[in-house]
Amino acid sequence: MSADVPALERILRLSAFDGDSSAALRTLHAHFAARFPDCSLALVLVGGQGRGQARLAGLIGPDGTEHVPNVDPFGQRTTLPLFADALTGRLFAGDAPRVVRIAPTEFALPFAEVMLAPATLLGVPIVNSGEVRHWLVFGSTFHPRFDRVDLDLLLLETNLAASLIVRPLATRALRDETDRQRRAIEGIADVQRVLLPDNPAIRGLEYAVHWQPAETAAGDYYDLMPLTPFAPDDFVDDGADIWALMLADVSGHGAAAAMEAVQFDAILRTYQGDGDGPAGALTYANKYFFSRRQRQHFLTAFALLYRPDLRRATYVAAGHPPLLHRRGDTVTPRGAGAQIPLGILRDYAFRNSEFGVDPGDMFVLYTDGVIEARDGKGTPFGIERLTALVAEGAEHPSELMASVRDALIAHQGGPLGVDDQTLIVLRIAH
Repeated sequence: MSADVPALERILRLSAFDGDSSAALRTLHAHFAARFPDCSLALVLVGGQGRGQARLAGLIGPDGTEHVPNVDPFGQRTTLPLFADALTGRLFAGDAPRVVRIAPTEFALPFAEVMLAPATLLGVPIVNSGEVRHWLVFGSTFHPRFDRVDLDLLLLETNLAASLIVRPLATRALRDETDRQRRAIEGIADVQRVLLPDNPAIRGLEYAVHWQPAETAAGDYYDLMPLTPFAPDDFVDDGADIWALMLADVSGHGAAAAMEAVQFDAILRTYQGDGDGPAGALTYANKYFFSRRQRQHFLTAFALLYRPDLRRATYVAAGHPPLLHRRGDTVTPRGAGAQIPLGILRDYAFRNSEFGVDPGDMFVLYTDGVIEARDGKGTPFGIERLTALVAEGAEHPSELMASVRDALIAHQGGPLGVDDQTLIVLRIAH
């Protein structure tokens, strides 16, 4: 780069940098070549090292040849070459920029050799996030090369140039890490979606489901399944299936909550049944939800079993918001006196409750992300609003679902809430 290139143009070229870490050091070498022709340039890591010690992170020769690629600009590895000789002891003794003339007795020292046998060195600390972790070191075979350098001005220029280069590197590193984490969370979400029911056909039942994670993966879990193939001996099949529904909500949301929901599903799949309906399933799941160490999450659940031949619904509300049972234009909450969530007491025994069901009855189940969704003023959607929408809504599950979902989206100002949201509407058609 020519010495007569205006400073502003050189800075603009630096600010347009969009290369990798190796290109970054080459760009800095080219930038300073106008002031320090025929000089080598090294990036060294001093952060985390002993006083007077440094690790070589990259080296560009006087002619621009890359001798040590700068592949670890942030010093996150421990395999960088370490130098702890008398020369590094003098050069990195403090945090101020300095010129060091190499004595004849130091020519054979490792750091002098790696810097391509210079006669003098110029070291400039790089400040980042309130600390000095790196230095730029210039080397020259011409003894007086750095004699007239204003070290304070060079300190400012070097840190400006380095910041213009490091910023896009840090941004790219952050973006890459974010992408990596996103892919990992998407993998968890993919597993979770595979575990959700695939719209099973259930005779005598119409239903609609809205499942919306606040993030990629969710702590909300549900399962809906026909149980007629496993019906008790006294079941009378008149064309409608026995079915069961499990709706659960892990405390919190995101990947950790999703993993808890996946584990809950795995536990339920090992349950063989003990004849105690929802209470038996939740008592079993609660026992094995505990692990060897203290869990960071608990789980609320609403378990529902329906027998069409008896017109009877059996349920357990384990710390979960109540089911809304609509008959005509009357809505009755079921499970308002909820039992404790799972993950609180290992040996807790859940108890069943029951209510009668008529054809045309509708059930609305939901997680607290629905009723706790807030508008711009902080007002929650609320169970009263939900109850009114259920009472006044259409008789078909998909239509009632759509009206409630639209009201929820309008209230919170978009399709995503701050928590996972699940809404399930069922209608006893037969």
